[in-house]
Amino acid sequence: MKAERAAEISTIVFAIAILVFLGALSFQYLGYITHGYYISSNEKPIPIKVIAKQYVWEFIYPNGTVSYDKVVIQAGKPYVFELTSADVIHAFYIVQLGLKMQAIPGYTYDLYVLVNQPGVYNIWCAEFCGPGHYTMKGELIVVNATG
Repeated sequence: MKAERAAEISTIVFAIAILVFLGALSFQYLGYITHGYYISSNEKPIPIKVIAKQYVWEFIYPNGTVSYDKVVIQAGKPYVFELTSADVIHAFYIVQLGLKMQAIPGYTYDLYVLVNQPGVYNIWCAEFCGPGHYTMKGELIVVNATG
């Protein structure tokens, strides 16, 4: 009876230790994702405002240029997409990169992006935002860095 009780307690303690370890590891990786810790500290991310609207993505570059449903960035350079919504809840989802972040009216969320491979990546709204939700698509165009 005592051996069974000891085995039960050691199993619980072992499970708690594993969960604490995985929680700490997850918390560390969450910092990497949400604060861009994977970007070198000597490189300041270039901010691009992203405003979700039914049913379009609006991108505002640092120089004031505005584009709709297409954003162009350079490969190997860090960017921070400052996400918000003008109307309802949306979810900014760069499919091939596996990056997803909510866009909620009244709040701004930072999504750090560093893409090394030039190409065209799909952007979808991954949150049902109304009857035209299926039309809310965009493109992230990554070009070779110049200079």
